[in-house]
Amino acid sequence: MDLTLPIDISAVNQGAVKYSNLLESIDKLDAQEALEDCTIMPGVQNSIVLGKKEGGAISSKYDGVFIGDKSLGKIVPRTLTVYPCVAEMADEPERYRRSFIADVAGGLWDKKHPFEPWLLNDGITTASEELHDCIYTAKYDADPDAKALSDSFDGFYTVLDADIAAGKISAAIGNMFATGIMTAANCGEMLLAMWRKMPRTLRRKKTVMVISYDLGDLYDDWYKLEHDNPPGVDQAGQMFLEGTNKKCRIKRISCLPEGCQRVTITTPKNKKYGVDKLKDLKDMKAFNSGNPYLFTAAMKYVFGTQFVSIHPREFMMNDQPTTPV
Repeated sequence: MDLTLPIDISAVNQGAVKYSNLLESIDKLDAQEALEDCTIMPGVQNSIVLGKKEGGAISSKYDGVFIGDKSLGKIVPRTLTVYPCVAEMADEPERYRRSFIADVAGGLWDKKHPFEPWLLNDGITTASEELHDCIYTAKYDADPDAKALSDSFDGFYTVLDADIAAGKISAAIGNMFATGIMTAANCGEMLLAMWRKMPRTLRRKKTVMVISYDLGDLYDDWYKLEHDNPPGVDQAGQMFLEGTNKKCRIKRISCLPEGCQRVTITTPKNKKYGVDKLKDLKDMKAFNSGNPYLFTAAMKYVFGTQFVSIHPREFMMNDQPTTPV
């Protein structure tokens, strides 16, 4: 790359193909913080019906007679719908060159690091940051004027809000536990009580408890009060919920609203995000806009979220809203 010449669009795209192994996908960058406790489901072009078998009993004492009145249970369908999203970038090439020199080589570029994949990966990184911020709170809006990424698909907690409104999640059903508003004085006890309320079939599995950074701070404060730490010992950032024998891992995510106390517990296999082709998540392509003073590139992908099952044997949440009232 000659830094004195205009950016060659064809060279950028050729470089992207040549150095494709250097490009990261959206879900493996900043968005990974909110997606690492989930399972990706590729090949979803519009929607796909998920579901997990619930109930069922087929065993009994042998008496030599086949009755055939046993049931394997039933599949409760849940639809994972993906929606198209785009990431578009347009800026003066000189700004990218300066950022490249400073970012890659600290002003001492040795010409060994290819500029083209860095340029496209910079756009993918920004797109990943933006996806991270709305993975849980995005809500699809069919209005053509609603163009924000947060209007493009339904996030995990938007899906749950719809289930609560439909009467599919409640304390009576057994997949909701009333913690109320938690404080540093009772946070640990309430979270443990919530975990113990789950059926043993779920407690025996390796589960993930998703909480906000703010609630995580409260839990750490409770932990310090509970254990009377000696000076100099920092117990912040506990990774497992105390009292679960490391069966329940605490996952703090920063993309929830300030003060959020909503808590969910489930397994990574029960929590899906859907895409079409995996390559779409890093397929940023440059194109000629006709303006020699602009570098333009874009990528398009589809995205959606869903829980395979919200049955008490697979899922538990508390009674707090995503955005505190």
